[in-house]
This record gives sequence, structure tokens and C-alpha cells, in this order.
Amino acid sequence: MNSYSIKILEKDSKAIALINYLKTLDFVEVVEEKDWWDELGIESKATIERGLNDLKNNNVHKDQDVRNSIREKILNAKLE
Repeated sequence: MNSYSIKILEKDSKAIALINYLKTLDFVEVVEEKDWWDELGIESKATIERGLNDLKNNNVHKDQDVRNSIREKILNAKLE
């Protein structure tokens, strides 16, 4: 069996009418899916936006540099 996806934004009466019509057909299964972005809270969205801006502005750190920095902080904390 083939499966097809159609994305419809429920912004106007024609889109809602189409969805309601499709629901009446016995060979069509209408499944509402939510975008994961819409499920995120304001703080999470802001954090992602800051990260994307950091990437765009090349404000990034190499993985090994971060690991070395953390290792150094741990060693210094043990010495204190």
C-alpha cells in the first residue's frame, strides 16, 4: 500500500473544507501532525536561534578545545 502526505495549513475556510471532506472518505486516513518547532517553549526557541546566529557569525569552538578547557577546569578545581 502506498502512503501519501499532503501538507495543508488550516488558514482559510477552503483548506478546512478540504480536510473535512477528506475525513468523510473511507479510503482516506487524515492524521494531524504538529511541527516540532511549534511544540517548543519560548526559551528553547530563543536558545536555538542564538545557536544558529553563533554558527552564522562563526562564533563556534572546536570540540577538542572545549574538552581541553573542561579538563583543565576540573584539574584546577582538584588542586584547590
